[in-house]
Amino acid sequence: MSTDFAECLNPLNVIKKVKPETLDFAVVSAGVFTTQNPEIIKSCLQECTRALKHGGLLFLQGHPKFLPSLGVFLDQILTFKYWIAVESEEWRPTAGLPSVHAGILLFVKGKKFDIPRMRFPHRYCAACGKTLRDWGGKSHLMHPDGRAISDVWMELPQLDNYNDVSPPVLEMILRLADSQRKHGLILTGCKARKREVDIKPVATDCGAARKPCTLHEDMTNVILCGNALEKLREYPDGCIDLAFADPPYNLQKSYGSYRDALIEKEYVNWCDSWLAEYVRILKPTGSLYVLNLPRWSMYHAEFLNKVMHFQNWIVWNAPSEPRGKLVPAHYSLLFYTKHPTEFTFNYNDMREIDSRDYCLRTSCIRRRKSAGEDKKETLTDFWWDIHRIKHRRSRDYHPCQLPDALLERIIKLSSNPGDIVLDAFNGVGTTTIVAARLGRKYIGIDIDPGYVEISRQKHAEIESAGRRLRQSTRKPRTTYTKKELQMELYALANRLGRLPTPEDVEAYTNYDVEVFFSVFPTWGKALKAAKILIRE
Repeated sequence: MSTDFAECLNPLNVIKKVKPETLDFAVVSAGVFTTQNPEIIKSCLQECTRALKHGGLLFLQGHPKFLPSLGVFLDQILTFKYWIAVESEEWRPTAGLPSVHAGILLFVKGKKFDIPRMRFPHRYCAACGKTLRDWGGKSHLMHPDGRAISDVWMELPQLDNYNDVSPPVLEMILRLADSQRKHGLILTGCKARKREVDIKPVATDCGAARKPCTLHEDMTNVILCGNALEKLREYPDGCIDLAFADPPYNLQKSYGSYRDALIEKEYVNWCDSWLAEYVRILKPTGSLYVLNLPRWSMYHAEFLNKVMHFQNWIVWNAPSEPRGKLVPAHYSLLFYTKHPTEFTFNYNDMREIDSRDYCLRTSCIRRRKSAGEDKKETLTDFWWDIHRIKHRRSRDYHPCQLPDALLERIIKLSSNPGDIVLDAFNGVGTTTIVAARLGRKYIGIDIDPGYVEISRQKHAEIESAGRRLRQSTRKPRTTYTKKELQMELYALANRLGRLPTPEDVEAYTNYDVEVFFSVFPTWGKALKAAKILIRE
């Protein structure tokens, strides 16, 4: 099949000439748009949609400040799949963090789509020689050809992907689109065009220009139980230094009293309501951080671009369990401020982090630092050095509890001791606990009485004992290890030439199948190693 390249000044005319439903994929770079007229740009994207076959892919590349409004538009006519974050050439377009983030939106026409499986080679720690990814005793699950690619690309040369798609990134896109067997169109633009996209906040009634006020002591250092909107409205304008939000993700997870299955429009309207309250209660020098999945972050950014000043779309690279052929790893952390330049930002105290050439294993960190091996690199808007909570001992009863290190970085960057930190979706209290430990005043709100009780108990433990008092989570030792059982299934898959079933275990091995169900939560988890063999 063929791929048509068009470097053009009038992309709308080019795409209009394409017959309906004839393209398997289309790649559109931000540089192709010589106008900032949103209606012309949207017309071009509408024509791309018309030209795509059912199941066709649309890749839209650009800067995170520019993409959200287009992503929201496309989300009404196509199906959102991924916001691929590409680590690119470093620059500093705002007063926030140095930026290396260029985005690629991936939408599909219809619900189902197919992309080939792709892998990046395994990388190894410069200090200990082990894989950079800590497999936690599960190295037998590593695929010999490398790890499956995710929606965060850090392995390619760091080139300018803001105006146009660099050759290495375009090659990756074409491989994802399976361009050797399919027909597509690539619309590229002029690299000489100015990178900045002018998004000016508009006048609102959110209190952006009002003077800060001082809260009474009984309104801080509190954990409140109730509806976020109702509690936020009890606070006056301009009283908060730093606001953080990690709202329910609308993924039907178990969040206690939250109904995390809101109709999409209802969910977006609800988010806009509490975001407006956050903006209102922030001081003129205040900062806002919002964590969500990329799809919903597009809507948050579209709203916030009208009432606040964009600083960064921070990419928290936190890989989850593999789902599909592109591993979800991109958690979006939006960083906005009331003023474009005059805000609390302690970047100089935080600018250096450990090099990505090292792994994050505690034993390795201890050995190499004691030996004086401590190479550093600059903190940007790609945060890959903070892991999600994986171990039960570190987790409370909450489906999306955040690691202390994430909140510690945010609070240190954007507040000072004595400042007031607010989280209206405080959950089990990670934000307020870290704020208190760092000498900040805190306000935590949550609608679930159970989470509020856990949070209050944690604060009480720290105030009385100086630390958390965690109960042991050890289970009675089993006769068999996970690795032993997984390797048994691996050998059985090799023998059968397919994934074994529980009945196969009973028929062909000396193991009782109940042993597997006592060790693994699902049969799929037990089959991980065997799946690697079958895929080969």
